[in-house]
Amino acid sequence: MRLLDHLFALVSLAGLVAAGWWGVYQSPQNAANLQMELQQKTAAALKAAGHDWAIVTMDGQHAILSGKAPSTDAVRHAALTILTADGQGGLIFGGVTQVESVADDAPPVSPFVWRVEKTPEGALVLSGHVPSRAIRKALMAEAQAVAQGATVEDKMQLASGAPAGNWQGIARLGLNQLASLESGDVTLEDTRLRVNGVAVDKAVREKVTTEITNIAAPFKGQPLVRGASLWLARISDTGLLLKGNVSSESERREILTIARKHYQGNIVDEMAIADQVYRGWMEGVRRGLPEFVKFQSGEMDFDPDGAGFLIVGQAAPSNLAYLKEDVAGLTAPYTADVMAISRLPALPETAPAATPIETCQGLVDAAIANGDIRFTDGAAVPLRTSGPVLDAVSAAVAACDPALGFSIYGRSGAQTPTPADVARGKARAGAVVAFLEAAGVDAGRLSAIGYGPTAAEQAIDSADAGADFRPIEITVLERSE
Repeated sequence: MRLLDHLFALVSLAGLVAAGWWGVYQSPQNAANLQMELQQKTAAALKAAGHDWAIVTMDGQHAILSGKAPSTDAVRHAALTILTADGQGGLIFGGVTQVESVADDAPPVSPFVWRVEKTPEGALVLSGHVPSRAIRKALMAEAQAVAQGATVEDKMQLASGAPAGNWQGIARLGLNQLASLESGDVTLEDTRLRVNGVAVDKAVREKVTTEITNIAAPFKGQPLVRGASLWLARISDTGLLLKGNVSSESERREILTIARKHYQGNIVDEMAIADQVYRGWMEGVRRGLPEFVKFQSGEMDFDPDGAGFLIVGQAAPSNLAYLKEDVAGLTAPYTADVMAISRLPALPETAPAATPIETCQGLVDAAIANGDIRFTDGAAVPLRTSGPVLDAVSAAVAACDPALGFSIYGRSGAQTPTPADVARGKARAGAVVAFLEAAGVDAGRLSAIGYGPTAAEQAIDSADAGADFRPIEITVLERSE
């Protein structure tokens, strides 16, 4: 018996040693294995929850959350996602025991834009920026309620930068007003709410117009509600759609010719010939369509029972300016209202610089690297071919530190400037300043300067009057108070 006792003791001891070795080196609860498992589970949980910005690093059962967070709400939700990625945690059962956040705030989005579109089939598509997950969830619930069974698609993203005030209430107001329209869209850009759409019923049009016009400050409403369009052109990601009625085959061919000349993408022709005559309406098409087809998105509608043409959408500043200029000459019975939003182009990539001035100057130089701002001979009117450069300069200036100013130098091509040449150079600089102001740049940051004889001798080589002549130069400087 004593021999058996010793034998069982040895076996038990060996078992304890083996169990200890397995617990330390092979068990899932081993510190190294546990940390690796938690790393995988927390990263997968963040991805599944849509936190693409978040980075998690495990230190044992302690999680460190980093990345550029779109909002404080996003940090809280990401931390909760990590904490519950593998149970409730604990030294025995595993899981995350603590989450430490070192996440940075992402820069506020400006402009802060939220949008919802209603298709003719009744489907709703919500997109743009929302300040929190709770508001995002509430807006989706509201949309599903008013959609009455139609499809609701969520393309919204969390972001900081929402204006103060009842942002959620204004968004819900716009969503509910859109529900009463046959089709259209709502855009809440900072504090401006625009409702654009079609309502066949006149009473509905009047009600929506009243509700949107009378929203509470600091928000402002812009109702663009109209009756059914007789003819429309629509720009979207899929191309250019031409739809509605025309009075003859010759009108249809002329519209298609204009579209093909000025639009490079896919064109869908759904126009039909109807027994109708609206004298003078084609002049609006001739004046408006060439610039409208360059919009980023939007609609150009003709309603003979209203004022005529309504043009909405998003376009580059120069595109918008040229369109307004072209349709300004329309006269009764059909004029054109342009209610589009100016959108700056994306900035080109530039190398980082040591100071804000150098960074800004780099952005401005990159904007004009592929072309100059040119003018009509002997005048101060920028050529339309300079529109893309003016747009790029506007985007560069808007991206610079608000503490910086800009000297816009203008000159004529004369090697020995006369007083008239200097005045023309300053007028050209003034035209660029006016364009930048219209694009949203603070007038206090801009100054227009015409080259005089002394400045020309100091800053301009005589060869500049030839092939390398540049009518406009822009210098970044610190603003003087």
